[in-house]
Amino acid sequence: MIRVPATVLGALAFAVALAGLLSRYLPIDHEIVLILAAAAPYLTAPGIAAMVLFAVARRWVPTILAAVLCLAMLAVLAPRYFGPEKTSVPSIALRVLTANLGMGRADARAVVELATGSADVLVVQEMTPEAANALSAAGLDAVFGHRVLDPRPMAAGIGVWSRHPIVAAASVAGYQMPMLRAHVRVPGVRADLTVLAVHLAAPWVQPLRWFSGDIARLPETMRAVARDAGSGAVVVAGDLNATYDMRPFRALLAEGYRDAAEQAGAGMTRSYPSKPWSPPVIGIDHVLTRNCAATVAYTVALPGSDHRGLAATVDVPMDPTAG
Repeated sequence: MIRVPATVLGALAFAVALAGLLSRYLPIDHEIVLILAAAAPYLTAPGIAAMVLFAVARRWVPTILAAVLCLAMLAVLAPRYFGPEKTSVPSIALRVLTANLGMGRADARAVVELATGSADVLVVQEMTPEAANALSAAGLDAVFGHRVLDPRPMAAGIGVWSRHPIVAAASVAGYQMPMLRAHVRVPGVRADLTVLAVHLAAPWVQPLRWFSGDIARLPETMRAVARDAGSGAVVVAGDLNATYDMRPFRALLAEGYRDAAEQAGAGMTRSYPSKPWSPPVIGIDHVLTRNCAATVAYTVALPGSDHRGLAATVDVPMDPTAG
């Protein structure tokens, strides 16, 4: 009597898990694909359930297929927990923090305290003019003596604060929201560090085509940054509104770029949505590295924001002629 319902439930669970795996390799051209890809790491659970249900129903071929599916899903998830990678290149540890201020509602004093203790370079998104003033009034400028800011209403503002000199900066056009490019002169580093501060359109509160256009355009911007930086280190930081399991996000990991959380073995680094009563479920805030290596990555609380911040320690190669 139990074989038929167990088989039916197993088939349904298998279909859900398979859809989760396949969604990782599809373009994000529909909201259903977006949701499945974002949920893909969690959809291993239905695969395990399918395997158990098929076994209970004594359907051995489906049981084996479900087991293979589970192994495939674990295989794409597990590498994010291996690390950090070892390097023998003499380096300087640079701490990077990206923080979405939640339309400027993040507690300014808490952000300053957090950045003071955990960052050398701070990249902020959703920085309103009021939030920029509040951060300065709370003492951020006294600790981070160099900055390039583009505060705007609602979710559009963006900015970079640095303990080290920002020797050049420019806006990057062509996106739904502002993007900044800054060159930071880190003592002892062989070339100026390039920081690209990013906030892509959100696919679930704005038209999906805005997000699709932004993330499709970003690889070319990152290639241009890589060409200009040459052998110098590049850090891309911000709210990309995409998870590692989305195909368009992984397309960014070309031209030598790496995801800091994956490189450091930090796992999924869930950052959104951050609520006092529940933990975040997806990681859409990222630090990407090129010609440098992330050794640590972790999320941090941002009181007042609907995001957690993402902090990373990045080893930037030293100038061999220095000292």
